[in-house]
Amino acid sequence: MKAARMLFLLPFAAGIGPSAAQDTLHVQVHGVVVDAGSGLPVLETLVEWYDAEGERQAVNQTNNEGKYAFFVRTTGEVELRVSENGYEPFLHLMSVEPGESAREFTIRLVPK
Repeated sequence: MKAARMLFLLPFAAGIGPSAAQDTLHVQVHGVVVDAGSGLPVLETLVEWYDAEGERQAVNQTNNEGKYAFFVRTTGEVELRVSENGYEPFLHLMSVEPGESAREFTIRLVPK
């Protein structure tokens, strides 16, 4: 009986209980990274987001379809950065509104 009780309590201790799932201060930013010329997905590319102070908050690598996703805080601006061999550096500022649950954003990389 004690083992079952511990298993029930562990998700809450790890921060994945109801309060984390209902956190409205985070928004999922997701999308795809594509080649601006061909429109084809760019694979295994690092997508980073930085806060208003210039501190990196998250990094994600695109999958085999060029897709990325991560959660961002809704306070302040979000800066997306991508630097990939053979492409011009990409930088985009966006402001995410409180109450949004998700924002889709396509990143178009320009070949050098």
